[in-house]
Amino acid sequence: MRRVISQAIDVNALNRVVWYGYGTVSAAAIGVANSRYHDPDIHYFPYDPAQANATLDSLGLKRGPDGKRFALRLLYNPFQDARAADFVRQSLARIGIDAQVQSYDFGAYVVKAYTDRAFDITLEALSNVFDPTVGVQRVFWSKNFKIGLPFSNAAHYSNPEVDRLLEAASVETDENRRRQLFRQFLQIVHDDIPSIEFGANPNITIASTKLKNYASTGEGLRGNFADLYILP
Repeated sequence: MRRVISQAIDVNALNRVVWYGYGTVSAAAIGVANSRYHDPDIHYFPYDPAQANATLDSLGLKRGPDGKRFALRLLYNPFQDARAADFVRQSLARIGIDAQVQSYDFGAYVVKAYTDRAFDITLEALSNVFDPTVGVQRVFWSKNFKIGLPFSNAAHYSNPEVDRLLEAASVETDENRRRQLFRQFLQIVHDDIPSIEFGANPNITIASTKLKNYASTGEGLRGNFADLYILP
């Protein structure tokens, strides 16, 4: 079923429609920005809604009189653009899956996704941060499936080989060996499809040329404006 869903979502079209073409599309769980460990040879499964429809038919999941096969609960982190959820909903509708978007504020979303587990699909907004052991392992490591822990293994994904690779990479001091471990990890999670990676959505700041020091730290606009000033 995960393969079917992946065939129904055109991520390049999502980038054009939702992110206006400013996103960085990447099928790998370690994104392009982390060039040391990113694998550019990881590619999306071909966008093929016709094949997805045929697979669902072969599984006996026929469309009803209303054209729908079954319904899914679709959550999204409000840090994602709501249009991303609408895009996924429309994509799945084309293969007869009724994805019912459920919208919550951030606090309620975290409870629904990580405590109540009240979803079938969730569109999360997670950062790789500065290193895969910190930003990526938490999402795919089976030991990090913990009820009530935000931004953890929401998919309840469990693969012993992935666990082994992640744990080995977390303590490996040889850089080339560490890169190989992450490359192996990336291939396995790509094939298992616990998640469909959209890539990185754009973070764009528009400011007057007279405005200075508005984002002087790594926190960007989430920092403070203590050093901000405006030229006369």
